[in-house]
Amino acid sequence: MNNRIFLIISLFVISLIACSQQKEENNEKPVPVKIYKVKSESISKYIRATGSVAGDEDVIVYSKVAERVEKINVTPGQIVKKNQILVEQKNEILRQGLDIATAALKTAEAQTKLSVLDFERMKKLFSEKAVSPQQYDQAKTANESTGHSLEQAKSMYEQAKELYENSFVKAPFDGVVAAIYVEKNQSINIGQPVVQIISPSKMKSKIYLTGEDVQNVKAGQRVVIKFPTIPGAEFNGRVDKINTSIDQTSKSMEVEIVILTKDLRIKSGLFGEFLIETKNIANSLVVPEVALIPQTEIKIDRETGLQNTFKKYYLFIIEKNKAKMKEVKTGIANNGQIEITNGLSIGDSVIIVGQNIVKEGQTVNVIE
Repeated sequence: MNNRIFLIISLFVISLIACSQQKEENNEKPVPVKIYKVKSESISKYIRATGSVAGDEDVIVYSKVAERVEKINVTPGQIVKKNQILVEQKNEILRQGLDIATAALKTAEAQTKLSVLDFERMKKLFSEKAVSPQQYDQAKTANESTGHSLEQAKSMYEQAKELYENSFVKAPFDGVVAAIYVEKNQSINIGQPVVQIISPSKMKSKIYLTGEDVQNVKAGQRVVIKFPTIPGAEFNGRVDKINTSIDQTSKSMEVEIVILTKDLRIKSGLFGEFLIETKNIANSLVVPEVALIPQTEIKIDRETGLQNTFKKYYLFIIEKNKAKMKEVKTGIANNGQIEITNGLSIGDSVIIVGQNIVKEGQTVNVIE
């Protein structure tokens, strides 16, 4: 009798506990989460390097005469044409020298013309035996002398002209003024930097990669370029040349990048990050990296007794409003995104916020 009463009481207590647990489960609050809908996307793998931009034609124009700067006709950033006068130096004395040389040349030309006529007449008379050989030789010598004087006058004129022209600092090609190194009324010497001109039509950069990275780079590969001074913008480039020798100091190889995007904000000397695309996978399943939950497992090799570590990746998806953990295999990662090669399907709802607090089978509430 007592055993029967005890059994009834025990069953009653168990029933109360079960009802209580069921009630607690029914009253369990859903965990708020945010999700990412898996879809087919493309993802790329990049080699990252840094470097500075330079113009394909980047020239510093130097002074050729030692004179004071009288005029500066351009400003940094200004577009200029080939042979456009950028800076003018004092040149009154040089101009006078050119005028004197010009006058001397004209005089020599006139004298030479007259001498040639005289010699032609003398040559005709000599052929007619009307003048003596001595008179003919004198005329010939005089003609040759005036010819030499003309050549000398031409040489003096060219020198004077060059000196005068050198007082005008000109653009060597169509381009943009990158820098001006002199000021008005400043006295400068021969060989002093005056203006820097670059050609913005083809900007380039030289970066340096390790021998291992270079194995994955070839001419023509796409390059994404970012500049810290131009936030939020990306520019396109292309691998143009790859040096075949290794720099013995840095143990790296030089790679030349051509910048394809035409933008006046890209200036010579600008520092940037260059991302060389070495692999692109289209129609892949990509999720934010934050969704992954890494776990490290340790296995012991029975033959050697050594421990081997393996990293596995999991994430939570939602099925029937409940969290379900799934093991996934990963591929390439880039810029906070990672490729999933196995374990997911298009349309799966991956938890990307709340994945660290939710548990297997727990009810979730998706929030926007």
